[in-house]
Amino acid sequence: MKRWLILLLVGCLVLGSVASAAVQKGDTEIDALGAWMKQNAKGDAEDIDVFFLSAGIGYFVTDNIQIQGAAVGAWTEVAGVDTDIWAIGARAKYHFMPTNQWVPYIGGQLMWANFDAEGEDGDGVLWGPLVGLRYELNAYNDFFVEYQYHMWDGDIRDYVKDGHGVFVGIVHQFK
Repeated sequence: MKRWLILLLVGCLVLGSVASAAVQKGDTEIDALGAWMKQNAKGDAEDIDVFFLSAGIGYFVTDNIQIQGAAVGAWTEVAGVDTDIWAIGARAKYHFMPTNQWVPYIGGQLMWANFDAEGEDGDGVLWGPLVGLRYELNAYNDFFVEYQYHMWDGDIRDYVKDGHGVFVGIVHQFK
């Protein structure tokens, strides 16, 4: 009985340990995320499958608030035409419980976007809310899952109306 109690207590200490701070003011980090997702097509057209990658560099201005510069690449086929989309812009995130190993957050993004559809090109804006959850792997690396709702404006809206995406990624922090 005593052995099981000791093993249980040791296990609780290992699983219940909380890092000094998963995120905190002054941290700079690089993240990368990716997904295979589905975008809603305009009108009666068939929905679009998209391969999506993004990378960003962020800075915590407070223990909770992060600002981030980000770039996006998406590759898809719209109505039988190969379409490449590139975007660059900013994200802002508010992190709840920044001292925990599990850190939920909400935020938004605003990016200038450009597309190339086999010779036809244009630009527009990608914007929308996001929500995510980070899990601290160690003092310098976190795993995260993020949901983004994409809204498009400008010439891109002729090809893609809106969309939902669930992404997985990794964060590396410079403390």
